[in-house]
Amino acid sequence: MSPAIPQPNIVAQFRSLIWQGLDTDTITTALFVAERLYAYDPKGADSVHLFALCLYRDGQYQAAENLTKGWLRHVGCAYIYAQCCLKLGGGKENEGVNALEGCKRQWGGSSAWNQHSDTERRAMPDAATVYTLIGRLWHALGDTKKSVDCYVSAVKLNPYLWEAFLGLCDTGIVNSSAGLNLRIQNIFKPTAEMLESLKLPSSNTSNIPATIPEEAVTTNGLRNASENIPNDPFSSTNGATRDRSDLAFNNHPSFFNRLNEGLGNSANDLETPTAQSSNPAGHEMLGGGNLNTISEKPPPVRKTRAATTEITTRKLSSRSTREIGNDVKRPTTASSQDINAIAAPARRSTRLTSKFTSKLGVGSERETRLATKERERDAKKMKTSSGRSKSGLHLSSGTTAAVKEKGGGGDKGNSEDVNVRNGSSTTVTVSFEITEPQPQRSTRATTATIAKRKAMASSADPSLTRMRKKQMTDAVAVVSRPAAQAAPSKPLMDLKKEEAMYFVLKLFEKLGVGYFSLCRFHCKEALQAFNSLPTSQKETPWVQTKIGRAHYEMANYADAERSFLKVRQLDPARTRDMEVFSTILWHQRKDVDLSYLAHDLVDLDRLSPESWCALGNCFSLQRDHDQALKCFKRATQLNPKLAYAFTLQGHEHVSNEEYEKALISYRCAVAADSRHYNAWYGLGKVYEKMGKYDVAEKHFRTATKINPTNAVLVCCVGMVLEKTKDYKGALGQYNIACEMAPTSALSRFKKARTLMSLRMYPAALKELRILKDIAPDEANVHFLLGKLYKLLKDKRNAIKHFTDALNLDPKAGHLIKEAIENLDDDDDEYSTEDPEVNRFLDH
Repeated sequence: MSPAIPQPNIVAQFRSLIWQGLDTDTITTALFVAERLYAYDPKGADSVHLFALCLYRDGQYQAAENLTKGWLRHVGCAYIYAQCCLKLGGGKENEGVNALEGCKRQWGGSSAWNQHSDTERRAMPDAATVYTLIGRLWHALGDTKKSVDCYVSAVKLNPYLWEAFLGLCDTGIVNSSAGLNLRIQNIFKPTAEMLESLKLPSSNTSNIPATIPEEAVTTNGLRNASENIPNDPFSSTNGATRDRSDLAFNNHPSFFNRLNEGLGNSANDLETPTAQSSNPAGHEMLGGGNLNTISEKPPPVRKTRAATTEITTRKLSSRSTREIGNDVKRPTTASSQDINAIAAPARRSTRLTSKFTSKLGVGSERETRLATKERERDAKKMKTSSGRSKSGLHLSSGTTAAVKEKGGGGDKGNSEDVNVRNGSSTTVTVSFEITEPQPQRSTRATTATIAKRKAMASSADPSLTRMRKKQMTDAVAVVSRPAAQAAPSKPLMDLKKEEAMYFVLKLFEKLGVGYFSLCRFHCKEALQAFNSLPTSQKETPWVQTKIGRAHYEMANYADAERSFLKVRQLDPARTRDMEVFSTILWHQRKDVDLSYLAHDLVDLDRLSPESWCALGNCFSLQRDHDQALKCFKRATQLNPKLAYAFTLQGHEHVSNEEYEKALISYRCAVAADSRHYNAWYGLGKVYEKMGKYDVAEKHFRTATKINPTNAVLVCCVGMVLEKTKDYKGALGQYNIACEMAPTSALSRFKKARTLMSLRMYPAALKELRILKDIAPDEANVHFLLGKLYKLLKDKRNAIKHFTDALNLDPKAGHLIKEAIENLDDDDDEYSTEDPEVNRFLDH
């Protein structure tokens, strides 16, 4: 029996086993343990989420949907529920959208693009991932506008989300009259969050000059008063180290605010910092935080006597610096923006802060004292510097920089003081000055102060004095580095991460340009983009299939075949996109190669719809249309969303002159993919054969809108117009087709026929001569040339081309012989009334 309150340690053990099973793809183990966890903690939303995730990975979509239906306030459960709705279909997509929108407050604005690695994971989806799923749901429902909006939101949040980009291209909105002006360069660029993640933790503050590098500080020993302290209690514990100059007044408007920047709101939190809790109950209350990404801070370093001496040293050094008139102007309070910009250091003791406050004063009294000291410095700045203490070292960095406060303050206070306490009474001051375009202020010690320092130095511990002098000598050597080695004032970036980010984004941009161009059927641009890829990326199955698809759309079947053969070499077990390869072989009439491909694919995977499409094309090439229909129907059963299988099925019905069945198949293809232009073309051909030219023209024009670069579709529109006696309209379509594809034999042949119908015989003769060079072995071209020469009264050339047509196609001998016998007839115009002649010419 489960306890009334599940124990967090037991829940954590269950979750660890489940994630191990999911990561190692041992779904049976994961599902078994998830059921045990659900029985132990049936009221935990995270337990339900993990159980539903295991069911979804196991393919039990209905069970996962039923389990998560009552937990839709949990973002993980709502996400799995929406995924199940997309898989099950049947109008449930709308319920999935409602479930995700209902818990938008939990995932809206979240980002996890950089929170996944080999050792970390985030189980809950972020905003970009959820937007992508909503876009897929709207796309399945046929609402293209909402789908595009969701995909755009996803790629704006995470340009690495390739699935969102593919969905955006597949919607086809870019081809509509009110389409989206999609610019690939604006998609694959780093977001503000990505640029922020590149900043090094130690350089998150704005316009902070770098002084002593971390390596030099470590080498020269400028860390603490005692060398036996492993960590500086004033340094950050999140992995970012601060140099010694952080303890001066240059890196923050106020030295006291830097001491107080780690303080909490309550007095109890000021004494000792605590590590972050990783209680799994908090994960559930937040609706799906990630337990695996919680990192614990190391415990604070225990203070030693040396650390206490260091604190006293810093306190007295600050007092001594104030006595000699430090030039730095320190505001009493620091803005939260400046404090948050720096990684939070270890919290300092309340007693240390209270001592500083009591000694130095705060509020209006301290401001008045600072103003008085500043006036004294102004009065003394013209005096000679001969009275400077021998124990004080003044160093100029030799650099020129304009240092401004983050909040827009002035340029005052550009000298940096590092005070090192020699024993208990001697102060050694190192002043780092940054040259400004305006006159500088220099700190001058009064005669009384110098005398006081000498007295203090004489009573100091000699050993400590020697140690501090040695440290200051090392500090002088470090600070005196050339100006070229000084860090820039702008925020430092992680160069390795920046290089990796821009490399991946540039690669995605090239691939995105190619895919986007292919979706718009701009095949030449797509090929140019894919060929610009590095060889290692170009020689991959995905890229080669897209290159082959581009050649296929351009009717370059030989080049397309070479690309797909390379795919077969790179990935012999690949079945995806092989239905296109089988169609390429079908167009080339390579029955042996097509048979080998079909049998090989079926042997690889009998449950692959692409395998059955290839087998159906093999039977179709052998003119066994009934067997081909069986194969295509099997493919549609395996994947009802494979529109091309329905289109091939419709083609076989047309071959059997089963036009009603063909219409049903083409309509199913359009329902599976509304942008499948082959199905719209098939509908137009069926209505054209049925004599419904107006309906046929409508479907042909729809196909042309989807693929405006296909010359065959434009010719089909012209053919319908030609049959309705609209020769001028048909001629306009043929001209467009010839401009798209100058080497298209079909376009020029149709154009020549239309010119002959308009009695434009010289122009028709010009087109036919070009066509004869393009397709010298076509009998109908020579037959049409013979008819044209007969109209031009050139019997010699007419007989010559009629004879060539007869030799090329003996089956049409009776038509050609009849034309030769009628050479003496006086025909003044070209007639298209003979149906038998038209069938021969349309062959």
